[in-house]
Amino acid sequence: MKITIILLLGFALRAKAQTPLTAQQIVRQMTRGINIGNSLEAYPGGETSWGNPLMQKSFFADLRRAGFNAVRIPVTWGYDNRTLWAPPYTIDSTFMARVDTVVSWALDNGLFVIMNAHHEAWLKDTLADNAIADTAYVDSALARFDSIWSQIATHFHAKSDSLTFEILNEPYPAPAAAVNKLNAQVLKLIRRTNPTRVVLYSGYMWSNSAQLVTAQIPDSSDKYLIGYYHSYDPWPFGLNGGDTSNAVILSVIESEMNQAASWSQRTGIPVVLGEYGFMKSCSYNPRMYAYATIVDQALQHGISPFAWDDGGDFTIFYRNNGTFNEIKDILAHTSPQSPTNLGVSQISGGVKLQWHNRNTENDSIWVQRGVGGAPQLGVSGVTFLDYMEVGPTDSVFVDSFATSASTYYYRLSVTMKDSSGLQSYPIMITATPTEVVQAKAPTKFQLMNNYPNPFNPTTVISYQLPVTSHVTLRVYDVLGREVAALVSENETAGYKSVTFDASKLPSGVYLYQLQAGNFASVKKMLLIK
Repeated sequence: MKITIILLLGFALRAKAQTPLTAQQIVRQMTRGINIGNSLEAYPGGETSWGNPLMQKSFFADLRRAGFNAVRIPVTWGYDNRTLWAPPYTIDSTFMARVDTVVSWALDNGLFVIMNAHHEAWLKDTLADNAIADTAYVDSALARFDSIWSQIATHFHAKSDSLTFEILNEPYPAPAAAVNKLNAQVLKLIRRTNPTRVVLYSGYMWSNSAQLVTAQIPDSSDKYLIGYYHSYDPWPFGLNGGDTSNAVILSVIESEMNQAASWSQRTGIPVVLGEYGFMKSCSYNPRMYAYATIVDQALQHGISPFAWDDGGDFTIFYRNNGTFNEIKDILAHTSPQSPTNLGVSQISGGVKLQWHNRNTENDSIWVQRGVGGAPQLGVSGVTFLDYMEVGPTDSVFVDSFATSASTYYYRLSVTMKDSSGLQSYPIMITATPTEVVQAKAPTKFQLMNNYPNPFNPTTVISYQLPVTSHVTLRVYDVLGREVAALVSENETAGYKSVTFDASKLPSGVYLYQLQAGNFASVKKMLLIK
């Protein structure tokens, strides 16, 4: 009887070993991800030194109940005496045990986990300093990082396939060649003890989509790789706050995802958007739209998105009390079928909402109205309650009970004929007796730098018009020959953007010129194929 049990157990273990989760399977299942940042990577001073509480097991149950199925756990290994500076570069056993505990909490709650090496400036700065003549110094830094990953891989090798390793977060300022070499080297070390563990890698600099698609694949024969990129775009909106238009947001996000998805299709390597976010100092309406656009586009492109949450400027999850703000509902419930193009304006009869329904299977639509503190400043979230039911195909609602000189928050909750639910992103309006406070119109003509730059093969050119103008936007090669006419028409005032596709042009420097009324401006861009 014992022999039979042993044989059956052995067969079960072999069967599991022969059918590990592939990178594609993991990405397909990691559809709603979030970072739990500024904790295990905080230094000096340890886990609470950047203002967040000690992580608790309850955090991951809260995330799971909120609708997330994946979490990224940033970890800094090389500071705060967490790893010896001299051979054999041993990782402190207490810190290793703490990381193991946190990772296990996430796995036990059914979450996919990305664990990485984060904020390792001691390594990245060394690789970037070309003035260092002492190669032994560089070699020792590489040896230390090799040892760190060897120890991590050995310690966690028995964890489930739901745990994935990310080699290095945002390698800036290390040059591309050094990052490519490092990715290949660390992957080999991980494979000694984790032959089928899914591993994430990125390009150099800040790990944007353009840098991912130009990075060297660490091992083209490895079937357990994921490429990752980060995006806080459109820049400077995402990281500096302020205002922008929905058209610019959609154009930039869609362009980056098209780039990443095309690369994924070409290489067979799936993609994760490991960090994205929009500061609480961003204007409320474009900020909410931007979060929804990321989730919407990621689902359409087969990319796994992980919102950045640092407990500060990018807070979504309030770790002190286990609650969330309204961004959580965007991340958990946005679908490519959700209502979109939600707009709000003040009219003589109250506040008017308009939207676009993207499906014909609505059973009911509820307009929800929210109350709360000052979410546009990140002070607190908004609580939404059902306010008024409208027809299943309606796309306009007037709130005739909205009084003047007040701020109102709205969103749509849709029940489908199959009883499933959809939700729009929220929108706010500050009503006055005569006007609505909304995004300010541009006050001057301006041509922005294209993004990304360098690019291959598409880039987005944005500009702003303070008044209605006849606009021409043309692209020239360095000899002054026109290669593309992107715009030639009258346009109303506002924020504009155009995608330039250079797939039929050779690599090189190109000029793009905007003329609007008496205004003219020229900028350069670089196409690299």
